[in-house]
Amino acid sequence: MTRKSTWTVCAVAMVSMGAVIQGQAQAQEQEQEPVQRASAAQTPVAASGLTVPGGAFAQSSVTIDGRIDLSVDQVHAGARATTSYGTPNASTTRMNDNTSRLAFRGVESLGGGLKAVFGLEYGFNADAGTVTTPNFRHSFVGLQGDWGTVVAGRLDSGAYGMSPAYSQIGRNVSYVVHDAGAVAIGTRILNANNRVSNAVAYKTPEWGGFSATMRVNLAGPDAPATPASPLRNENDFRQYQAAINYDNGPLRVGLADGKDDKRGGLQANDFRDKVQAVISYDFDGVRPYAVWGRDHYENTARTRGSVNYWLVGAKMVSGVHSIIANYMQRDVQTALTGAIRKFQVGYAYSLSKRSMLYAFIDRDEGNTALTDTVTRAVGLGIQHRF
Repeated sequence: MTRKSTWTVCAVAMVSMGAVIQGQAQAQEQEQEPVQRASAAQTPVAASGLTVPGGAFAQSSVTIDGRIDLSVDQVHAGARATTSYGTPNASTTRMNDNTSRLAFRGVESLGGGLKAVFGLEYGFNADAGTVTTPNFRHSFVGLQGDWGTVVAGRLDSGAYGMSPAYSQIGRNVSYVVHDAGAVAIGTRILNANNRVSNAVAYKTPEWGGFSATMRVNLAGPDAPATPASPLRNENDFRQYQAAINYDNGPLRVGLADGKDDKRGGLQANDFRDKVQAVISYDFDGVRPYAVWGRDHYENTARTRGSVNYWLVGAKMVSGVHSIIANYMQRDVQTALTGAIRKFQVGYAYSLSKRSMLYAFIDRDEGNTALTDTVTRAVGLGIQHRF
């Protein structure tokens, strides 16, 4: 599918979906009136066992979940290392929070198969008792029906998988315990642009194992205006992503596409577009997987216009034990030679369905064309999901 046809399909799907929603809403208007007059309805809060006034409809629920993930990491970085978690030419030991979060998710039945959905996921640093910036990892509201799901707000992969390229990675690739801290790869290697604000996304239902996701976000506030960049309003900077996935038993395959559009044109070294392919197969307890992608940039005479990246890895599960190994590479965009090369191995021991202990090692070479760019990290941690 070409980029032009991808965005055409996205537009047609959005228009068709809007017509369906309008028809359903009109058909349900009289049906809902008697329910709205009911004042004694109660809404169960699924995770806490509490009840709150139900208001308009009785068939609604709110679920509370989240996780706390802490590790103690020992990191040594070379003098020219480029990792965000290592101090150049130094060895450090630290406690690290790995994207702990608290989430509230709700569903309300509107009748006729139509549902209202919402989600709020609060990010915090469990090691310091502070909150992340922005405070909410995602915050969205939307509608869901037989035609699929549409949501709007601040979106990421936790918002019904409304991050086309990144969610596709998560369907196939196993992170070494988490995509955070020293073992994080979503941004540094894959450039998947997971979490965005001012976004609208649509996800189709599955048809014979196939599904598609499309997202557009107005990223003006995320790019500060400068004399060289005329960005002032939300719609001055738009980002588009789309993905098609196939999931049939042990086999999973996916293709993704993305594009940026800025008022006044892209600036030097701005990201322009991407294409990505993923595949995985479950051999009854061992799942190997592979990712290949290419990003294009508005390059200069001293930087790259085409950046390739790839990843190969596997996860093995045996009872309460699991082992993950990943090896990956991404071309350095800010130079004409060299690549970021990363190898990582993780082990996890499940104490229960919600709690586990883990250990990892990670080696990150910031530029293969230069010396002394390696960052090495080892860590021990615990994660609890609730």
